[in-house]
Amino acid sequence: MPETPPRKRSPAPLISPSRQAPNREPIRLTAPEQGSREWDLLGVGDIDIDIFLKVDRLPARDDKVLSSLLGEFPGGMTANVCCAASRLGSRCGMVGLVGDDPYGAKALAGLTAYGVDTSLVRAVKGGRTFFCVVLLDGSGEKALTVVDTDCRLPRRDIDPEEFARARLVHLLGDDAQFVEWAAEEAARRGALVSVDMEASTTQRGVSALESLLSRIDVVFLNEHGYRIGFGGEPLDALHRVLDLGPRVAVITRGSLGALVGTSTGVWEIPAYPVPVTDSTGAGDCFVGAFLTSLLQGMSPAECGQFAAAAAALSLRAVGARTALPDQDEVLALLADPATSHHRQVAQ
Repeated sequence: MPETPPRKRSPAPLISPSRQAPNREPIRLTAPEQGSREWDLLGVGDIDIDIFLKVDRLPARDDKVLSSLLGEFPGGMTANVCCAASRLGSRCGMVGLVGDDPYGAKALAGLTAYGVDTSLVRAVKGGRTFFCVVLLDGSGEKALTVVDTDCRLPRRDIDPEEFARARLVHLLGDDAQFVEWAAEEAARRGALVSVDMEASTTQRGVSALESLLSRIDVVFLNEHGYRIGFGGEPLDALHRVLDLGPRVAVITRGSLGALVGTSTGVWEIPAYPVPVTDSTGAGDCFVGAFLTSLLQGMSPAECGQFAAAAAALSLRAVGARTALPDQDEVLALLADPATSHHRQVAQ
């Protein structure tokens, strides 16, 4: 497990002002000043263990494949985001649940290994730590089964005053009522609020998401999530999301890169062409890197480029966190003249 890097260095500017939206200033979200609060980022969401199985091919319906065990690795979308952000220099804390079982101890150790504060993680007596089974084929693509337990998502027993200790609160969108409450309480205490929304959230439909998205500063959707919830082309979906209230909306699209949208424009962020060992957690690394650079004052387009480079580097090894990059590695990839830069595709 790599050591957590020094945390005082900020990434250099990634693009020149000439690459920004013409005649319009890019949006830059304002968080509480750096160092004014205990954490830069407080993640509120899932913590798990990922069980990786190597297969020659992903099974079809009513199919059987042989597999070999690659290992058990700490994971969880929100926990991965916190580890990625911490690796890149953010001060991070985590709110979530684990069971008082061996997986719970392993999951907590995985967070502390990356310097994430676990003082708000609760071990549930008699609970069973949430886990996933990941089938990984030779291309690095995966099929993932979530094994739900009584410790998958946090409950509304957190003191909302804890949100005042963070510059930004990042939420997993699965429990809509809890997330709306947490978003409102965090914003009331001056924190920026971001949310990660997958198909399990967006399948409720646009009308059910209006109240939640009106409370959010930054929203992240993957391609499946936006198609289920909003349909149509990604550019149209991005505008529909922004119309509901977020100041920044991001759609991650795997090997197709990402779209980053604000009221001043939409930018296409190409994916970096790198060898893929395992794509598990690449989207979480993207989110952690995006939020880290956002908190350091970069524009959303710059954040997208920084995050794409970090996510590409995370593909190098099996496990969501095994190959999380530090800032030097990300900046080296960004400095490579052969790598792509973002471009504005709409205003």
